[in-house]
Amino acid sequence: MHDVVVPPNPGEQPPVPAAPASSQAPVESAPASLGQPEPLDAAGGRPTPPEPAQAPGSGDPAVPPPPPVGSPAAPRATDGALSQAGLDLLTFFLDDGAAGGELDTLGHWLQGFEDRAAAVGLSLNRGKCRLSVAPGATIPEALQGIETFPLDDIQHLGVPCGSPETMRAFVEEAAKSAERKMRMIASLPDAHVALTLLKFCAGFVSVVHLMRAVGAVFDFACIDQATQSCLATITGIETDASAWALASLPVRLGGLGLHSCADTAAIAHIAATFDGEACLPSLVTPYVLPHAMLLDEDDTFLASLEDPRLAPFESVLEKIQNVLQARDNYGGRGQKVWSATVHDERRKALLISMTEELGRSGRLQGSALALKQVQVRARIQSCSAQHASAWLYGNAEADPRLWLSPAELAVAIRLRLGLPIAPMPSICRLCGTGSADVDGVHARSCFSGGRRTRMHNALRDVIADFARRGLLAPAVERPVFSNTERKRPDISYVRDGTTVVLDVAVTFPLQPSNPQYAKRAAEKPGGAATAYATAVKEGKYRGIIDNEPNPREWLAVPLVVDTFGAWCPGALTELRQIARKSALREDRTASAACQDFFHQLSFQVAQGVARIVISSGGARPDEEVHPGAGGSVTASRVFLPGRTCLLAGQPRSQ
Repeated sequence: MHDVVVPPNPGEQPPVPAAPASSQAPVESAPASLGQPEPLDAAGGRPTPPEPAQAPGSGDPAVPPPPPVGSPAAPRATDGALSQAGLDLLTFFLDDGAAGGELDTLGHWLQGFEDRAAAVGLSLNRGKCRLSVAPGATIPEALQGIETFPLDDIQHLGVPCGSPETMRAFVEEAAKSAERKMRMIASLPDAHVALTLLKFCAGFVSVVHLMRAVGAVFDFACIDQATQSCLATITGIETDASAWALASLPVRLGGLGLHSCADTAAIAHIAATFDGEACLPSLVTPYVLPHAMLLDEDDTFLASLEDPRLAPFESVLEKIQNVLQARDNYGGRGQKVWSATVHDERRKALLISMTEELGRSGRLQGSALALKQVQVRARIQSCSAQHASAWLYGNAEADPRLWLSPAELAVAIRLRLGLPIAPMPSICRLCGTGSADVDGVHARSCFSGGRRTRMHNALRDVIADFARRGLLAPAVERPVFSNTERKRPDISYVRDGTTVVLDVAVTFPLQPSNPQYAKRAAEKPGGAATAYATAVKEGKYRGIIDNEPNPREWLAVPLVVDTFGAWCPGALTELRQIARKSALREDRTASAACQDFFHQLSFQVAQGVARIVISSGGARPDEEVHPGAGGSVTASRVFLPGRTCLLAGQPRSQ
């Protein structure tokens, strides 16, 4: 390919159908009265003009006359038509396209393209085109008026396709733009909304298309640093290396989902290269095709393949080598498959390093050290449980009140990442006797102050509300057993002839008084909730139900969740049935109902735990009032190691 003319930038002009593997070409649209034009071919020929949808008004100068009826039909665009046009490359994607070949051939093709477009009342805007040529090339008259760029500065579909130097310059500007966007997001007054925007609108997601284009040619670590800085500004949390490594893991693995660009760039480019290879036969001529598919001569591809960040992940490298040999990129899912493998291995390595670091620190010895190491694994396992992290990034269809205040968010993120919530221990302000440690262990185990009861009741009310919406007619804390009135389950209802009694409970998997819970939680997500349901809740109703006249018509279901949001399996099954019942009555899908239901439950757990920790004095809620728009703003001082951060709360009317 010698020269390339790229029609207009994406989204700027309406398209005109054009070529074989093409879709559409960017042109200025004709009046709607002309109807939709037939596809145009790449090699020549006149299209069959469409019948006008409505005859143009007489003497109307704004409406061009319809093309003559009976023009020869345009042949279907094929590889043969492409070679007849003399081009080496022709591809269109929506309103953006590229054509490549000798300058004279390219000019001849462009003139023919414009003539055929004019036949149906369309025109090409040359001011929106780019012409990339070799140094010293003479521009033919047919290509005059098009802005010219060096051949190594080709850009297509918003990504650089030229030399490594121009790629780096392009990505540097994109990185600066991404950093500016993150600074704007960090300045938002609502911390939880800002964190959600950081996850879905900035950082990794804003440059993933560039990573697929340039790979390891550019070091995307600057985007990771900007993301880490934005997180610190939003939450007031300065993450250390281990905490940031955990935050960059997917939410399903216990992280925050703020993916690392530096660790993903090489995989993204390798996967994109394989994906694009499958499309090459329909984009370039047979003459160019063998050269385009020589991956061992592609410097950008080789740089990504040899990226040192991939070296520790032998299983991923093995999968890539298998794809190189078989040319089968998992049906276009290579990036997803390889990234998932990298994340899984990074999580395993992180768990090992975190537990080893505890031993090297020397602060703990013997059984205390062993218990702490188990607790680290239990925390990450519980955070990775299904639906445990639904609170993290909100739900667009949920109640707008289901967002944490900045102080609550800071505490919830710290507990999730295993960071201290206070610089030093203090006396618990709930019970007045215990020590509110810097990790919030005592606060989450303390039953004083009524905060745990409020969290329990909030969960109970959400479940009862969804059961009511599903027409299950739930009874809340009413006697239902014939042989005793002392046991009043949290919720009871009749479903398909069976009386279901639900008992809601929240347990803390890291409580020092019962290390078995931590061990069970470390083994699998929801392990602590399952252990508590088996040891405490199941036996509570077994004897009562056995004494009922028809025990088989009763079902007791413990709804146990731990303080990280992990439910026991039996609870998940029953809660999904309640969500499906509500979906049938509200004309929405079961998945949408489940998402809404578990988001509300997860939010109540996260908010309840954060408020308990703040109330205990671990993160001291010394309230100060500052003037704000429309009223005053309540803020809470959250004491961080080495500094104090003032986090703005929700506006409060005067």
